[in-house]
Amino acid sequence: MAPKAGGDSAKVNSSVYKNKSKPTDVRLSNINAAKAVSDAIRTSLGPRGMDKMIQAANGEVTITNDGATILKQMSVIHPAAKMLVELSRAQDIEAGDGTTSVVVIAGALLDAAEKLLQKGIHPTVISDGFQKALQMALQVVESMSIPVDLTNEDALLKAAATSLNSKVVSQHSSILAPIAVQAICAVMETIPGGVGARVDLRDVKVIERIGGTVEDTELIQGLVIAHRSANVNGPHRIEKAKVGLIQFCISPPKTDMDHNVIVSDYAAMDRVLKEERQYILNIVKQIKKAGCNVLLVQKSILRDALSDLAVHFLDKIKTMVIKDIEREDIEFVCKTLGCRPIASLDHFTAENLVNVDLVEEVNEPGGRYIKMTGCNTGGRTVSVLVRGTSGAVVAEAARSLHDALCVVRCVARRPALLPGGGAPEAAASAALARAAIAAPGADHYCLRAYADALEEFSRLNPIETVTELRAAHASGAAGCGAGVNVRRGRVTDMRQEHVLQPLQVTASALGLATETVRAILKIDDIINTWWRKGKTRLGDRSGRYTERSATVSK
Repeated sequence: MAPKAGGDSAKVNSSVYKNKSKPTDVRLSNINAAKAVSDAIRTSLGPRGMDKMIQAANGEVTITNDGATILKQMSVIHPAAKMLVELSRAQDIEAGDGTTSVVVIAGALLDAAEKLLQKGIHPTVISDGFQKALQMALQVVESMSIPVDLTNEDALLKAAATSLNSKVVSQHSSILAPIAVQAICAVMETIPGGVGARVDLRDVKVIERIGGTVEDTELIQGLVIAHRSANVNGPHRIEKAKVGLIQFCISPPKTDMDHNVIVSDYAAMDRVLKEERQYILNIVKQIKKAGCNVLLVQKSILRDALSDLAVHFLDKIKTMVIKDIEREDIEFVCKTLGCRPIASLDHFTAENLVNVDLVEEVNEPGGRYIKMTGCNTGGRTVSVLVRGTSGAVVAEAARSLHDALCVVRCVARRPALLPGGGAPEAAASAALARAAIAAPGADHYCLRAYADALEEFSRLNPIETVTELRAAHASGAAGCGAGVNVRRGRVTDMRQEHVLQPLQVTASALGLATETVRAILKIDDIINTWWRKGKTRLGDRSGRYTERSATVSK
């Protein structure tokens, strides 16, 4: 008979594992925390969803019903609740829309899983059953999708309008939806011999301007710089402009931060000023020699990118100067204008300049900005100028436009649309309910629970709406588009109502929500790392912690 382990080890193990109900308590705690996050944003789902007012610590107020924005600014402490925040962020990265839906689906699946746990079904069995249900649901959703021709802008408009109709600025969907479609079509690159197209949202620059209304939002085929020119008496409108982008400063050079130049007399001071004047004058002469009449200057950290003397000289040669171009905007500016940044004065030649049809400084009550149009040598980029009466309205309009851009991008990547209004979820629920009848053992309960969870999108009278949806999808007819029409208060065919959503958004939401729920179900303990080296602490229901030695392999 083998000897027992040492006394200390036995005592620790007995004290840690003697409470057999602890894994169940931890699992239920995780489920309740995650469901609390889901319940917090459940009311903001759909066209009749309510908005949330978020007040930051600095007093800044945000009004939105976007799930990713709400969860990003929420103060979440529980680790399981943080998983739902990460879930919403993952959906935002993957699809750009459906950030509220994915959290609501996860909350419904967790509620269904909790009921299965109360029946005594093991969490691993539930996790495997949910994975089978997901595969069946994705097959049903893909079978009812409608192929889309990317040259058909009408289908793209319907998808963008559906996304915008659930936003705060839904009344302006007829204006923002065409802008989103035109922007994506302008930057879209078809894949030769492949399906779909490549879309990089970094090629669409959204600029927010306070002033006017959302109806004044416009799409600009060119470049918009959100601040005024640096000139004092220089030109404000130049046609047939020659534009150069420089990364060096037009100001006197400075010493290092640890060094000083001490000038002892007036003669030395005059000599320093003359040298600075001559230094700047040589740079301006080179600019004039190259024929540049619009100069873009990258923002400098170490010293002023443009001195007052340089502005004076550039005004004299009738050159418009726009300074403080941010470093992260250089790539977009270069791609839009078709130019390369010039790092030194020696390379500032006519060959490195680009021609632009019109550069003008637009003066508005909200301030001035620079607009460049007619960039013939530029790449596939566009700028969208979003306007609004206040900062909160402009910010929400920009977020809504971003979601619409992401929806059109999803269609471009995977050209297929689904009827909205909860139709895909209802069809998947009906199919899973039929499959659950013949499923053996615990799979029957898991498929049935997954089917019930997908009916969370019935937002009106639950009994009447769910019954009508079930009846519409009970026949199992392929391509049934019956969904909840919240404006009419009944079930209608979403395809006839032109309520369409991308297949990628729904498929991504189902997949990510199920993956997160499976991860939460398999957690049976929470281990908090402690400051003491070589130790971890295990939390129990009462808040007490038990030390356990931790072996670290090197």
